[in-house]
Amino acid sequence: MHLPKEKILYNSHFKKELEILLKYAEEALKRREQVWSPFVSAPIIEEVNNKFKNLHDITCRFEGGFPNAERKRICFVMAEEEINSSYSNIPIKGIYLKGNFLFDRAKQNEFRNFLHLHDVKDDEIGDIWLIRDRGAQAICSEKYADLMHQKFGKLREVEVEIESISISDMELPFTRPEKVIHTVEASTRIDAIASAGFGLSRSKITAQIKQGSLRLNWALNNQPSKLLNIGDLIHLEKKGSLKILNIDKTKKDRWRIKLLRQ
Repeated sequence: MHLPKEKILYNSHFKKELEILLKYAEEALKRREQVWSPFVSAPIIEEVNNKFKNLHDITCRFEGGFPNAERKRICFVMAEEEINSSYSNIPIKGIYLKGNFLFDRAKQNEFRNFLHLHDVKDDEIGDIWLIRDRGAQAICSEKYADLMHQKFGKLREVEVEIESISISDMELPFTRPEKVIHTVEASTRIDAIASAGFGLSRSKITAQIKQGSLRLNWALNNQPSKLLNIGDLIHLEKKGSLKILNIDKTKKDRWRIKLLRQ
């Protein structure tokens, strides 16, 4: 039993990453049991989902600790084994990076770099989010969460203690329910559609685009005037995603747009 490698890799923007993930998928077929990948980013998750969804021999499950997590681990399992698979042993865990950041607020990337300095590889780390002024929490591989438990370090001048915690004990980020949004715009420009979908002014959306906080189909977009099409996905940092479900022209030469906010 073999996977159609050439078909999966054809026209992919992430060939190197997919080649690595294919090894995990083939291992799942060989062993006839669940095989988990390291954490991968949202665009790669989207690519894997599109490439694997129509395959008959293998299925995928994505786990990042909470529904809207951007970074997730992929569980590959042989299709005929999926019925008997409970996914009971999901190899992820939480860590709490505790510190008093009341007077020296740190950002998510700084906590990620802090973990890198403690020899935690990037593919062992899922999403990271701030816990007010008390530090941050992160999803991590089970192995590294246990290894990091009760370790100390400094981020800037703040002492940080790392505590391994279960997912159920974490203060998980707020998950916004999906919502269908209808809007009528003068154009299909990304700044206009993003403004309507995220409920922000055009000037704020333009500023976010110039700061590199907006991605179109998971690629950085720095053009506020970029025209969108059905199926395009807009992701705005800390605001979630918008998917273009439909675009119709009205009798007054405007654009009726249907969005899915995630």
